[in-house]
Formats: sequence, C-alpha cells, structure tokens
Amino acid sequence: MPLPNTSLILKKALELILNHKKEIDEELYNSIHYRLLVRNRHQMDEKEILRRWFIIAIGPGWRGGPAPRYEERVRMLREFDLWYDKVVNEILPSYSGQKAVDLIIRALTNIKGIGSKIAGVYLKDVVYHFGVWSHLRDYLYLPIDRHVRNIMVNKLKVLDSNEVPNVGESYFTRRNQRFQRLLDSIHRPRVEFDYLWAVGAKFCAYYLCNLCWIRELCKDKHSLL
Repeated sequence: MPLPNTSLILKKALELILNHKKEIDEELYNSIHYRLLVRNRHQMDEKEILRRWFIIAIGPGWRGGPAPRYEERVRMLREFDLWYDKVVNEILPSYSGQKAVDLIIRALTNIKGIGSKIAGVYLKDVVYHFGVWSHLRDYLYLPIDRHVRNIMVNKLKVLDSNEVPNVGESYFTRRNQRFQRLLDSIHRPRVEFDYLWAVGAKFCAYYLCNLCWIRELCKDKHSLL
C-alpha cells in the first residue's frame, strides 16, 4: 500500500519540478529533430505532424534494444497510416476520454515494434506538447522509464518497487491501472509526472544531489559536490 504521505510528497516534488517546466521543455523545442520536422507544425495538417514524429518514435533513441532496420520502418509507417485512419474515422468519432485513449494505445501497440513505453511517450509528445487531440490530455498515461521509477521507489521512497510498473509494462495490467489512478488522484494531467525524468537524467545520474530541484524531499542523496 502507498505510504500515508505518498500523495503529499509526490505533489510537492512535482510542484518543485514544474517551476522549471519552461527550461525542460526548451530541450525538446530546441532539439534538431523538433526544429527540422515539426517546428512549423501550425502550417501542417494533423496527419503530417503525427507521421513525422512517428519517424522519430521508431528510431534508435526511444528504445533499449536495436532500432528497426529501414525495411521494418517502411512497414511501420504503412501501419501508422492505417492506425491514424482508424483513430480519426472510428475511435474519436465514437469514444471520448479514457476509453478513447485506451483504444488509441491498443491500436498503436498493435504495430509490431511499438511497445507500451514508446506508445506512451509518442502520445505524450503529440497530445501534450504539440496540441494534437488536446482534449485527451487529462487521460494520457504516464510512461514509465528507469528514471521515473527510480525516483519514486529509491529517491523519494513513496512507493514500493512492486507498486510501480516496470519499464515497458502494459498500461492495462492491474498494477499499472492502480498506479495510474493514484497519480490521477494527486495531479492532473498525470502525464506531467513524466517531468521526474528530468531530475533523474540531469541530477541523479551525475550525483549532483546538492543542486537537485527536489533535494529537500530526497531520502537517498550521494552528492559529488
């Protein structure tokens, strides 16, 4: 069971991190891929924005294992076209809220090579950051990566290891559904807990604990400064 102060600590940690939201977001908006592919998204149609970012999602930077070969990526882009058509012609006209997001994710992960983590990060970017299907923002799931998991379990010590989904775990396991409901009860949109990633990648990974934005809440500090 979550500790009695789990909600308070997670809420406070997120508040501290969101004070730096602008500078974290600038890392995305200043990236080469963003500037080359979607910086002028307001001049593109919706499908073109999603298709261009899907090319990044199926590349090497978003996965732990080997990236798909060229031929596989061509096949995945063909399947993306079918996925997009299904979303806009079948899912969004008929469903809303969490049900719509669930169906979109299930259809996206039916593309061979797209797992739960990649699907979640991709939808976070296009919905939360790029504003496509923005009405679904509050229903996005938090994608779990090693930094987010480590901070919740080992740094803040607010949840046990068996309460936080594993990296790549389906959003529809009983554990992940419980976890996502907990986050939703603490803060909306819950996908903003993904900003914990920045703390793990920028501070924890370098043992810069004394400079960390959430150092006052951390239970496992080992600073090199």
